[in-house]
Amino acid sequence: MDENTILIALGIICVFILGGIITKKIIFFDSEEDLWTNIFFFFWGACFVGVFSLYPDLVNYTVVQKIFFWLGLIVFGLVALGCLVKTYAVGIKGNGIILGTFMFLFKITFTLVMIMFVLGKLSEMSDEKKKKKGDIAALLALLVILKVFWKPLKNFFINGDRVRESRGELIQVDES
Repeated sequence: MDENTILIALGIICVFILGGIITKKIIFFDSEEDLWTNIFFFFWGACFVGVFSLYPDLVNYTVVQKIFFWLGLIVFGLVALGCLVKTYAVGIKGNGIILGTFMFLFKITFTLVMIMFVLGKLSEMSDEKKKKKGDIAALLALLVILKVFWKPLKNFFINGDRVRESRGELIQVDES
């Protein structure tokens, strides 16, 4: 299979998901908490990998350093795993087992690509060899665009309540 076929398949999957979000059939992020849980999975996972990268030097550590190594490894690993399980459970709860599993994998991939894009852009802008005044202007323009479009994008991707309402699953609470 060549890369064009893979790209076409990925494009079709993205169009399918975009169509499901627009027609209120698929829950992408159930709530803002689900969005941040998904993002924090990568943060805590990176912390876990960072601590784990110290493993080869473990023989040279003191007892206290070894305790902190194992404590950090366990805590970061459990928190990352907890974020992953929570995001998966929310995906299954909102979309069912099959579509929920597929959406879970897509959300994780989507978030990873977005994080890599942002970190890559920041890395490119902070490169000492290529530092120009145009980079600062581009960064400021990017921040202004993000400020303007953040709320509409967030409202588009966090669609749990709208999808449940269109399905007739939303429970009305009488506050009287």
